[in-house]
Amino acid sequence: MNLSRLSMLGVSVAFLVAGCGGSRVNSKVDLSTMGPSINAKRYANLEKIAAKDLKCTEELTPTYLGENQYQLSGCNTEGTYELRCKMGQCTWIPDVRARAQFDLGCERMQLQVSRIDPVTAGVTGCGKRATYRSIGSVHGMTWSLNSPVAEEDEAPPASPGAAPQAE
Repeated sequence: MNLSRLSMLGVSVAFLVAGCGGSRVNSKVDLSTMGPSINAKRYANLEKIAAKDLKCTEELTPTYLGENQYQLSGCNTEGTYELRCKMGQCTWIPDVRARAQFDLGCERMQLQVSRIDPVTAGVTGCGKRATYRSIGSVHGMTWSLNSPVAEEDEAPPASPGAAPQAE
């Protein structure tokens, strides 16, 4: 009797370890085409983050953009996420437009992102622009406003010591 219980427990643990424990993985996604760092667990985590971020309960459609960047779309919106790994620890960088949407008072789909460097992004939309810097660690990343929100038609401030222009 104890032997049968022990064997059932062993089979259950084997299924969980093998990945048959009920975690939801999009069967339509061919992970072999989604970049070198993605696996089923990381993709499931991305799907969960994007569904919450995009406020979408539909199945999301992924697109691999290259360089560990992924776009997920659904519910008439989309988000771009980046997987960053350091010494085997990985974290998802959220879409900067989620933060910029609030700061710029502009819908996500109207915002354009320009990567300035690996940790800095410029966002423009609705006649405004701002710069963001990713902060955090492998345990969680977020975007922080790194400049004042400026109107697009404003000229950048003159550098100190520059000669005034004649009219």
